Amino acid sequence: MALTPAEKQKAYRERQKEKAKDERHKGGDAAAGLFRTPFSEWAQHNNEIDELINYSSLAGFELPAFEDERDPEAFVIDRECHGEGDMFGEAKGALGRAEVTISILQDVALLLATSVNSYKRQEIVARLSELENSDTTDRAMAMSEAVKLNKMLDQLDKQVRRSFPQWKVTDV
Repeated sequence: MALTPAEKQKAYRERQKEKAKDERHKGGDAAAGLFRTPFSEWAQHNNEIDELINYSSLAGFELPAFEDERDPEAFVIDRECHGEGDMFGEAKGALGRAEVTISILQDVALLLATSVNSYKRQEIVARLSELENSDTTDRAMAMSEAVKLNKMLDQLDKQVRRSFPQWKVTDV
């Protein structure tokens, strides 16, 4: 007996629901079809995740544990501040949350490094300005200090690179 359009639609929705359930613990990764163990289950028995929690506490913050398969959206603090819209794309479950966390921590580190760099530059430039405007009788000492301060500014002009293992698998 042929299915009615309503029955076809219901079956389609069931398939989509089942697919979404499968995706929930795999994230939006191209290799998701290979994953059999949910990331949250794996994370509960992994020492690297424990170290992650310990290191983040050294900086004064706690990362949410990867103990369940909730999506990244479930952990956003003060969602209204971040506006409407999809902030996390296809990131689903604990694995998607971990991948989003990596990206956010990289952005946070970049913003913090930029802020510290700006602060140090501002202070060093202020000391150089003070040297230029001072009535120091010891010009040799002032020149030596200016050279030292300019070398510090040169150091702050450089970029630092830190290598990470690849964590995302894209279409191959």
